[in-house]
Amino acid sequence: MGKNFSSSGGQKRMNQLGKPTDKANNVWGTVRHLISYWREFKWILVLVTAFSLIEVGCTLLAPYLIGKTIDDCIVAAIKSDQAIDFSKLMQMLLLLGGIYVFNSFCSWIQQYNMLNASQRITKKMREEMDSKLHSLSIRFYDTHQRGEIMTHFTNDVELIKDALGDTMIQLTSSAFTIIGTMAFMFALSYQLMLVACITIPLVILLSRFVMVRTRRYFSQQQIALGKLNGLIEEDVAGMKIIRNFTQEENQIKKFEEYNNNLKQAGMKAQIYSGILMPLMRVLDNISYIIVAVTGGLLAFNGIISIGIIQSFLLYTKNFLRPINQVATQFNSVQSAIAGAERIFGFLDEKSEVCDKENAIELKNVKGEVVFDHVTFGYEPGKIILNDLSFKAEPDEVIAIVGSTGAGKTTIINLLTRFYDVNSGSIKVDGVDIRDVTQSSLRHALGIVLQEPFLFSETIRYNIAYGRLGAVKEDIKAASIAANARNFIRKLTHRFRTLLREGGEDISHGQRQLITIARAVIANTPILVLDEATSNIDSRTEILIQKAIANLTKGKTCFIIAHRLSTIRNADKILVIENGKIVELGKHEELIQKQGAYYKIYSSQFAQVS
Repeated sequence: MGKNFSSSGGQKRMNQLGKPTDKANNVWGTVRHLISYWREFKWILVLVTAFSLIEVGCTLLAPYLIGKTIDDCIVAAIKSDQAIDFSKLMQMLLLLGGIYVFNSFCSWIQQYNMLNASQRITKKMREEMDSKLHSLSIRFYDTHQRGEIMTHFTNDVELIKDALGDTMIQLTSSAFTIIGTMAFMFALSYQLMLVACITIPLVILLSRFVMVRTRRYFSQQQIALGKLNGLIEEDVAGMKIIRNFTQEENQIKKFEEYNNNLKQAGMKAQIYSGILMPLMRVLDNISYIIVAVTGGLLAFNGIISIGIIQSFLLYTKNFLRPINQVATQFNSVQSAIAGAERIFGFLDEKSEVCDKENAIELKNVKGEVVFDHVTFGYEPGKIILNDLSFKAEPDEVIAIVGSTGAGKTTIINLLTRFYDVNSGSIKVDGVDIRDVTQSSLRHALGIVLQEPFLFSETIRYNIAYGRLGAVKEDIKAASIAANARNFIRKLTHRFRTLLREGGEDISHGQRQLITIARAVIANTPILVLDEATSNIDSRTEILIQKAIANLTKGKTCFIIAHRLSTIRNADKILVIENGKIVELGKHEELIQKQGAYYKIYSSQFAQVS
């Protein structure tokens, strides 16, 4: 289409999808956005919070009962020189066993509900992304790799799902555990409590130090993964070209480069985040030793009992365990934030082509199309169409010819409103297409592209895609009108034949016949044929020309033609050069002028000769 999409505008949008810009590093804004998804699951949060409190209560009660059991059943028996009361000891052990069982049940309730909520949240997120995907302008798809977009739907969403399911439980439980543990520790011995708190500032400083440095690398890891996915998709789609030009080694080298970039980003992220857990264990053990030694000294001086020391040591583990859990979940948290930044950047993309608030429905279209002083460029400062004006009457066949990059396909992109004009206007039946809804405009347009696209569905589905819900008889009639019925009847399953992706299991010409049948069944008043007879053999071209003749009856038709033999009978022929109409007329008139059209026609005739 004569466009170069390496502009700064395209780069800016890619930055919004995850590159290290200011927006991408708005961590708290991203977290708040994620939290907003929980509004409709408030009852789940209440339930999880309640069971988290109960679980933490059981967790905190157990160490106290263990210490009390030691003091009441064992130490007391030793001091009184009496036998241990095994009945009382067994009761305490059964009580502790029941507490731990109930603790596990509460944990399961939390996990079940949080995983349920996380699945539903990510389902909603994917639905929002899919809705955004179908609302964005075509420019977005021209400036972004498909593999990168797919990464948002797969890897990024999965990272968020895992973080919502596991990390939310860990954070909630950890917060309650820390607060409750501190209260129990202070109640048992404020002296040991002060000793245990020595390592807290170090934990906070270390966590902050590591988090700041790893967030950037996790974001880079996600970007590198998106690029790698895009390259793999290109390799699969273009394998015939790669093999034909013997570029396997070049593609392998490019893959190794992208893969190495992913490895480097992943290594940096893992190295920095991996430092945290060993450091936490060191601090955990140091704190444990200090508390044990200090507790022994206090017990030796009769200030606290042996049972209190045992309980306090267990509480020390409980106190540092939540911090260790956060450290364990650190990688997933960082990856989820990076993925969420990319997803929200995608969801924040603005469509350049939007319906006006008071847009009207385009109804009862007759087919008059007017280009009125249209100027357009895909990039600022690079004009493709320059002050272009022409009129297509209802039922007219308008052929558009010109060299590659002259602006032929751009005319179609503007008519279908894939892009909006920079200046001037395009009117259908006297109404500016910017004043009507996009859906009603495109319901009036049928398009047959040079490169036919078919879905991985049956032939029946692909034909009926022009009017979903079409009955069997209409589908057969459309296939007959498109001259596709003969080859379909030779297939084993006929209309029920399931096509591979893109329809690669049938020929290019057969794919084109199916897309023409799709346009037939849509039965739109305006028809666009974008070089529909290119890249096919002469025999199939004859079939397609007959199908096009059936298709164009009673319609306003725009034909972008490479083979000028297909447009000899057009009502008007527009010759485009450098975005301007240099000639306009019928075939015979333009031949007699011996101008631009004559030169193109003569060169093709000479090639055939």
